Amino acid sequence: MIFYIVRRLLQLIPVFLVMSIVVFMFLHLVPGDPVDAILGNEATEEAKASLRARLGLDQPLIVQYFMWAGRVLTGDLGNSIVNGGSVLDTILQKAGVTIFLAIGSVLLSVIIAVIGGTIASANKGTWIDLSVLGAALVGVSIPSFWLAILLMMTFAVNWQLLPSIGYTAPAEDFTEFVRHLILPVVTLGAIMAGALSRLTRSEMIDQLSQDYIVTARAKGLSKFEIVYKHALRNALIPIVTFAGLELGTVLGSAIVIERIFSLPGLGQLIVESIFLRDYPMVQGTILFLSLIFVLINLLVDISYTLLDPEIRLGGEQRND
Repeated sequence: MIFYIVRRLLQLIPVFLVMSIVVFMFLHLVPGDPVDAILGNEATEEAKASLRARLGLDQPLIVQYFMWAGRVLTGDLGNSIVNGGSVLDTILQKAGVTIFLAIGSVLLSVIIAVIGGTIASANKGTWIDLSVLGAALVGVSIPSFWLAILLMMTFAVNWQLLPSIGYTAPAEDFTEFVRHLILPVVTLGAIMAGALSRLTRSEMIDQLSQDYIVTARAKGLSKFEIVYKHALRNALIPIVTFAGLELGTVLGSAIVIERIFSLPGLGQLIVESIFLRDYPMVQGTILFLSLIFVLINLLVDISYTLLDPEIRLGGEQRND
């Protein structure tokens, strides 16, 4: 397994190389000048030229890229063009909010999907099954921003049970921290649960039709043991894979949700940095999110061996 992990980590090098080039080049093709965003349109050309030279923006794009990539290799993501602060320090300060949001949303979606999909598969063709499928279809169809506004209007404005915007650090007040994250987590979790519950139902129906289930029934095992002890365990691998990919998707969806609920996370940081043409901040944040996404996929691969000991990663063979 160690060899497999090392090999996968080495495979990340060309992935990040290509991604860094794409992010850097496309970001610089976006209309607008960061110097104008900093100094304003009324600044003199001399002042603009001086700031552009100080920031290295007067160099050709290829030169700017290699200067930036060289710093990245040493762990230095550069400094913000707007405020001069460290990009890495800013990302680490904001990352906690997005990570809490992503993990909470995925956990909620997995709980809803596994319970709902399993119950639906065990009652295939009944009104229970149709109800779960209907709810899943609604969850898949609803836009995240619309559901966010609906939940905000219902629970924050009309019933005044939860705060609509803002964030409280868990170290300051854990209760308020949870209350501020409930609506964003439910928004993302409910939508992801729709697709995941359909996958769970499909995988469970497939497992329940296998020969080993017929054997288990012949042995007199209870329906609960057959469904939850045998079928669900074998259906978990595709479910875990999908959940891992969804966790990466949440990191991207957080841009919209954090904007709506005014959460000071990485999504909010990217939006603000794009408006300010803060190239180093946008590039560093996107690379950081990309790293997390790839590492999540690696952890998903490793989790296969925990769910099914018969699986050996990287083509390893069993020595029985």
